[in-house]
Amino acid sequence: MNLLTIAIILSILLAFVFTFLNGMNDAANSISTIIATKVMTPIQAILWASFWEFTAFIFIRLILNQQFAVGNTMANFADQSVINPYLILSALVGAAIWVTICTKSGMPISTSHALIGGIIGAAWFVNGNEVLHAKPIILTLAFIILSPLIGLFLGFLLECLLLKICKNKPRKKVEKAFKRLQFCSTALFCIGHGSNDAPKTMGIIAVLMASVFSTPGVGNGMKEFISVFYDGSQGFHIPDTLAILCYVIMSLGILIGGWGVIKTMGGGLSKINPIRGFSAEFAGATTLIATSFLGIPVSTTHTITGGVIGVGLTEGVKSVKWVTAKRIVWSWILTIPVPLVISGLLNLLLNLCFPL
Repeated sequence: MNLLTIAIILSILLAFVFTFLNGMNDAANSISTIIATKVMTPIQAILWASFWEFTAFIFIRLILNQQFAVGNTMANFADQSVINPYLILSALVGAAIWVTICTKSGMPISTSHALIGGIIGAAWFVNGNEVLHAKPIILTLAFIILSPLIGLFLGFLLECLLLKICKNKPRKKVEKAFKRLQFCSTALFCIGHGSNDAPKTMGIIAVLMASVFSTPGVGNGMKEFISVFYDGSQGFHIPDTLAILCYVIMSLGILIGGWGVIKTMGGGLSKINPIRGFSAEFAGATTLIATSFLGIPVSTTHTITGGVIGVGLTEGVKSVKWVTAKRIVWSWILTIPVPLVISGLLNLLLNLCFPL
């Protein structure tokens, strides 16, 4: 077994591990508020989220008959002619290192942006600027700022509207109603996460499999093995079998749970009650679903963080725990550059020591 074959196998395995980590970190955001409001126990919320994350596949492919637009974008940050097993392996390793560090620290970062940083770095360090595609990169960078602001605005607006509607109604009755509505908002947020986040690793795995058929030195045995799961004659595409497998693995990540992230998002930013939880989740879900259809890989973490801060601002600036918010923002700032450098150096090292 040569190094190239090992790199392909490791890349596929690591991509699935990354999908699992995505469930542990990003998907933990989808249930943090419903746990904080005590509408569900952690176990109930994890099972609920796992079910609705997988439902995103049924929603996109079977009901709407749409392609995974975000997955296509993930495969388009650099020329596909330079994408090879070394590049994908380097991108995944750099991203996985950063995601693991942040998950253990309880920091709700964007696993997708870590992966994007890894892809950009691995392509850039070896092939230079000319292989990078400006449009998807600029759009992604813009939505690092825009998605939390949209979540904040929608969360604040919806919370103000609901507080006005429920102003003269009995508090216990309002809380009871919104505890029930949180079941719906959490389910919707999970569908939004499944629509935007799961296709990201699907796109990476699919572009890796496509590269197997064009990379010199890949043996016929590996090509035959990959062709069982992926039709190389079609060029880049995301088969439904791959999509289902990614959703199952991500759901398993949720079942294991990112408890530190749940704690940070559930009460570390602002005090959460059922009406606030509903507003934050609905704001986040709206943003995620809209951007999924536009093919923009946004951060689930960014949108729900913006939503939680937005609902907290309805009681004034002091009601938001800005120390926690500051820590989260710093982790966001570092999420693309750190994997970019790690992945870039690793891919450069692989190409220098073991040229294709």
